[in-house]
Amino acid sequence: MPLERSLIGVFAALIGCTFASTAQAASEHEMVVVGSALYQVCGQKHPEKELSLEQYISLHPHMSTQLANDIREFSSQPEHKAELETTVLRMRTEATQDLLEVVCDSYYRDAKKRE
Repeated sequence: MPLERSLIGVFAALIGCTFASTAQAASEHEMVVVGSALYQVCGQKHPEKELSLEQYISLHPHMSTQLANDIREFSSQPEHKAELETTVLRMRTEATQDLLEVVCDSYYRDAKKRE
């Protein structure tokens, strides 16, 4: 199980790197946008399942408090809607759908185990 979790983390990081505009590490803003978009993508892939933003954040125990707060704020602010929608669209078209399926399924499975 720990290996599976670390692989999922690596996959999520790879998805994030897909959207980084340079070879440098993703900026904090890019991490916020990708984190918010991944939550949206998983919700769209599995509309029949419920995963709150708080549950999604809690599934990332190494996420900093600042990053978690930034994701909450970014996800809730109407002025970020266009950027979020664009990133969701890019993620749904550019990322490997099998990879997204594995990552999203892991979120729902892990959230259910915590209940």
